[in-house]
Amino acid sequence: MIKIFFILLLSFNSIFAFSMFTLDKADNFKIHFINSAGFLSENEQINLTSYAKNKLQKRAGFIFDKIDPIVLFIKVKSIEIDDGLYAITVDFYLAEDVVTKRDNKEIKTFAYTYHQSTLMESEDPYEDTLEAIDYLTCQFLTAYKDDNEE
Repeated sequence: MIKIFFILLLSFNSIFAFSMFTLDKADNFKIHFINSAGFLSENEQINLTSYAKNKLQKRAGFIFDKIDPIVLFIKVKSIEIDDGLYAITVDFYLAEDVVTKRDNKEIKTFAYTYHQSTLMESEDPYEDTLEAIDYLTCQFLTAYKDDNEE
């Protein structure tokens, strides 16, 4: 009985969990693409960046490259496991200037204020990276909409 209670508690907790990140009023971004993957060409990197940027603009009306933007990092890392088989991680980060208080003093710092990632194994690394960016963009848009509902 106790096991069932804890399983139900954990299930409900994960269903109704709130993100530890806040995306309130985040709408001005500058995208930086970090390519630590051996399989992406410069042209493919530009295409992936454009894909994410266009999706964010069309779905939520985000603005890019205005003064004082929040930095959106898209980072792709890979390791070739076997001939043509890759382990790939794709990360989305938001980084911005924030003010924290310590010992009654305000400290300005540059901090990560959002992070989401995915890990995959792939034989078609470009297509799978595109799908991962699509997935992470959807996750980001969902979190943004949840935080900005009025």
